[in-house]
Amino acid sequence: MHNAAKLLGEIHKRGYSGGVTQVRAVLAPWRSEGQERAFVRFETAPGEQAQMDWGHFGNWGGKRLYSFALTLCWSRMRYVEFTQRQDAETLLNCTVHAFEFFGGVTQTVLTDNTKTVVVDRVDGQPCFHAKMLDFASYYGFVPRVCRPYRPETKGKIESTIRFIKGNFWPGIEFDSLQELNRQAVGWCNEVNRRVHSTTREIPQVRFPHEGLMALNGQPAYDTSYVSHRQVARDCLFSYRGNRYSVPYLHAGKSVLVREPLDSGTIRVFAQNNLIAEHKTATGKGEMIVDAAHYGELPRRSRTAAVKPPLVISELSPGVGLHYAIPEVELRPLA
Repeated sequence: MHNAAKLLGEIHKRGYSGGVTQVRAVLAPWRSEGQERAFVRFETAPGEQAQMDWGHFGNWGGKRLYSFALTLCWSRMRYVEFTQRQDAETLLNCTVHAFEFFGGVTQTVLTDNTKTVVVDRVDGQPCFHAKMLDFASYYGFVPRVCRPYRPETKGKIESTIRFIKGNFWPGIEFDSLQELNRQAVGWCNEVNRRVHSTTREIPQVRFPHEGLMALNGQPAYDTSYVSHRQVARDCLFSYRGNRYSVPYLHAGKSVLVREPLDSGTIRVFAQNNLIAEHKTATGKGEMIVDAAHYGELPRRSRTAAVKPPLVISELSPGVGLHYAIPEVELRPLA
């Protein structure tokens, strides 16, 4: 047992009257013996493996700012993209961009044990997120995760994150996420032409021998946010704090909403048919309405009750628009 606080409680029961400082001093040599002082560097063959991970870069615009990074292990080619989300859709979207940047896919992709990749472990074996498995099947790679609490098993991407923080991030200036990512891609193109400190070769020169599985014009995997929504009687449905319209024939029915991450739009489907498309609202509480969705709405025939016109002079005081004008005596100003 190397937990000083836990051990202190145990030996207090046996009559020890000292403090935790002495216990920690006794445990220090034992703790250092259990630590690994060295490890064997693991190198992969060309096209065999890529590693990806997230890095945290503080806050921007009131939200947390993250960097997604993917490194080809053999050539050491790097790709970096900044986001303000870390959900499964964003992870896959960034990975699609990395595959397109490199023009191909490695045989395996190694990542951390994040919940967007691994949802559970059974008998020590990872249970992968359903979206990650479908994504891997689409591109033909095998997903792998590093051993828990062993970051050195993905040391190449760990060093890439440190390199981003030390080489790209200091002094960077940007006024939008798009501008930041434009600079990030420019930086990737630059560092991929530099001599790598470990291989002593230029990643761009090694890259043609990486032997990736080519995309061959394969359409990008659909990483859209997908959800079902119920349309109200006013032909509007709620999505991310805003309301959007659909054609009146779908009032009271369920629709499927897709939000592609790169488009700034949402697309609405009913039974696999596209029925509406809107620009994504930027705020909260907005109502995005297409007037054409109500254009053919049948009007109900209504019988208007015939009422006599209101006569102001007959209104009693306090009822209607105002009091009746009283009659007053006219006298000379003198």
